[in-house]
Formats: sequence, C-alpha cells, structure tokens
Amino acid sequence: MSEVSVWAYQWDLQDLGLNAALTALLGVGAGMVSIATSYHAGRFLQPGNPRRRVYFPQDGTVYYQVDSDRWSGAEIVPLQADIVASEGDKLAELIAQRDQGGAGVSCWTVCLHNTRLGMLHPAHVVRTAHGDPHYYGLCPSSPAARAYVVGLVKEIAERYRPDRIELESPDFLGFSHGFHHEKDGLPVLPEDDFLLGICFCPHCLARAKAAGVDGQAARMAVAGLLDAAFARELPQAQFPDFPEDGIAAFARLPVLYDYLSWRSEPVTSLIAEIKAVVPAGVRLLLIDFEGSWWGGVDVAAVAPHVDGLLYCAYFTAVDRIADLMTEARHRIGPEKTLIAGFQLFHPNVKDRDDLAARVSAAAPWADGFNFYNLGLVPPKRLDWIRTAVASAPGRRS
Repeated sequence: MSEVSVWAYQWDLQDLGLNAALTALLGVGAGMVSIATSYHAGRFLQPGNPRRRVYFPQDGTVYYQVDSDRWSGAEIVPLQADIVASEGDKLAELIAQRDQGGAGVSCWTVCLHNTRLGMLHPAHVVRTAHGDPHYYGLCPSSPAARAYVVGLVKEIAERYRPDRIELESPDFLGFSHGFHHEKDGLPVLPEDDFLLGICFCPHCLARAKAAGVDGQAARMAVAGLLDAAFARELPQAQFPDFPEDGIAAFARLPVLYDYLSWRSEPVTSLIAEIKAVVPAGVRLLLIDFEGSWWGGVDVAAVAPHVDGLLYCAYFTAVDRIADLMTEARHRIGPEKTLIAGFQLFHPNVKDRDDLAARVSAAAPWADGFNFYNLGLVPPKRLDWIRTAVASAPGRRS
C-alpha cells in the first residue's frame, strides 16, 4: 500500500485539535503526518486553521522539547519554539498515538535554512565571491553548522524514534531563495543568480584547498563575472548554455568548473554524517526537487547515505512528472524509498482532477505521496488527496 502523508505545523495540529486533525487526514487516505520539527519564519495565510488565520511563526526554532544537556559546549544550538512550552509537544503526542496504533510520524526537519542562527553566527553562513553574507543559510562546510545539523537530527531520532526524518536544506541556499522585501534592479539572470549563490566562505575555501581545489582562484573568477554583469547597462548572458548544461556550461573556466565539481562534497559528506547517527528503524529521506544541483546536491552520490528521496514536483508540468520520477528512481535504485511530493495550492494545481493526474503520472515509480499542507489550504481541498490516491496506479516492479 502506498505511504501517504500530509505536511503539518504544530500550531495547526493545536488549533484543529490533534484528534480531529488525525481523523480528517485518515479520512482522505493519509496514514502519516509529516510534522515540522525545525522551521523558519514566514507569513502564512491559513484558511485551514480555525484560530490563527494569518500567522508569523517564530524564526529559526525547533518544535520539540530540547534536551539542553545534549548541547553543552556546542557553538550553534537549537532554540525551542515558545509554543512547545505553552501548547505542548505535538511531536511527542503524535508518537504516543502512533505507538497505540495511530498514524505514522515523519519529522520534517529544516537543516541549514535559518536566518535567526545566521544572524547570531555570521562566521558560519554562506558568503558570496565578494564576501557578502547570506544570513538565511548556514554553510554545509562549517564545522559548527555541520555539528548543529547532525546534533539536531540525532536528538530527534534518538529521543522520539519517528518512522522517518525528512531532510530539507542540508545544502547551499542560493541567492534567490527569498528574504524580506528583496530589491533587484538588474534584473538577475539565471547565471547571475547561480553565481551569487556559490559559497566562498573561509570554511569552503579551506575544505576545497584540502581537496586540492583552488577556491581562491574560483572566487576571483566569479567576482569578475559578477562585476561584469553589474557594470552592464542591460543584462547580457555570458553563459548562454546555462542552466541547460548544468556546471558544464562553465567548462571554459577550469578553475571555476573544478570548484563547482567539488562543491557537492560538503553536502554529500554532511548527509553521510547525519545518516551515521540515525538509529536503525528510523528512515532518512532527502527532500529533493528539480534543479537541486544548484545547491550542491548530487543525488547519485547521496543515495548510499539515505533511505530514499522525497521528490517535490510542486511546479512541474504534468507531462514532465513521469520523466523526472523515472530519473529519480534511476539515481537511487529500485530498493530505496521514493515519495512524490505535491502541493495543494491553486492555481498551481487547478482542481481535483489536476492533482489526480499529477499523482497518477508519478505513481508507477513512487512508493508513496506527500501533500502540502494541512493548514495552508481550505479544508475541503484536502479531499482532493482522497480522489488522487484512490485513482493512482500501483508502482511498477
């Protein structure tokens, strides 16, 4: 039977009532809740929440009871969200219900995307070729940032023993990931966007040097390319084959190409370190999507260190979903778990039939489905899940 889960926030489970929320999800065919256990700030319009219609979550916090003894001596430590104390540990409540035969529990864990921690620890954030910080993204080359993410997952896995953990953002967050009131008068071309997201912080430069890669030369090359882009009266592409050709589009600049080829190493090795601390019985899934290579994700290299992928096809055209799922299945192999992720947002998903078509396109290669998000859509729209899952074909052997 397919594994069906719905992403949810603590505050929605609180305001809907945990039992009522679980009853609603079970009613549309979901047998698991993917609860946010580490999350960032935002402004959320929540038609599915009866109390908090517009909500601003506390930035960069975790949604479980933190054991401070585990973090003694750590440079970067998690902050427990205030609502865990005031409204209860919903993760613990879900686990208790699961252990009594209730729905499965998946811990949706944001890793390096954390503006609060970036502001507190600027020495450990992604930095551009000009040295400017991306405060919203901790760097996967930073030993302190790596220790934070490994410790976070280890604490969740050992103390709560969920069915699985979903890793979001264990990579380099790019320039256009999003911040508050962004200003861009160029506008930024795709190649500029990519170049602005390449990290050249001291941790990356040291790690690249240890691998025999000249990061300083690559940094100077990127700074020169960006300076040229900034100096033009109007935007003009310097790499017309980007992004279609991936990092091969930069092959004419060997120092940059070598650095980009190395850039997946911090991400892959961080995920390997995470996997090493996850106890048996807790599956580790990487949240992936088309174009994740921009952030240094090499799925084939990561595959040995995870139990599978949660591949998000939020904005993918229906006629491309099968090809992308086929590629994802090929990269991870037939035995690993492959979950297809879909959102319920309109007009990106037009209606019930559109979602069903998307799910059916992914189903021959998928072991299950995740749907986004419990509180962010009208309650009636959750029933689209029931229709989509019921009409989906089984996975091909």
